[in-house]
Amino acid sequence: MITVIVDRKSADRSIRGIYVSGHSGYSEAGSDIVCAGISTLCYTAANALQDICGYDDSEVFSVHESEGDDVNCRIMVPETGSDEAKRNAQVIMRTAELGMMSVAESVNDKNNRFVEIIHSN
Repeated sequence: MITVIVDRKSADRSIRGIYVSGHSGYSEAGSDIVCAGISTLCYTAANALQDICGYDDSEVFSVHESEGDDVNCRIMVPETGSDEAKRNAQVIMRTAELGMMSVAESVNDKNNRFVEIIHSN
């Protein structure tokens, strides 16, 4: 199962980071559309934080793929940047969160859980 943790600040509920780990088990490694969908959302969010907000990709994104196609991904919103960059970053992160929630809703059922979304704080 893929576990997605959405980490929010307690004070204003803004998203600090999204952490993704695991493998969905929906299909064979290499042809798993659930893993591909979640990975695409991660890379898109990281690229948008770099392109739209001007954040350095090494500052906001890291990914580690281990044996068995398990993925560990971290997308962080830096405390730096203009007010506009920070607002845009929240839109990007919320969009990624909603996309991951949609994937989970479309593939999970009472017998199978392929994606778990955990909201912290």
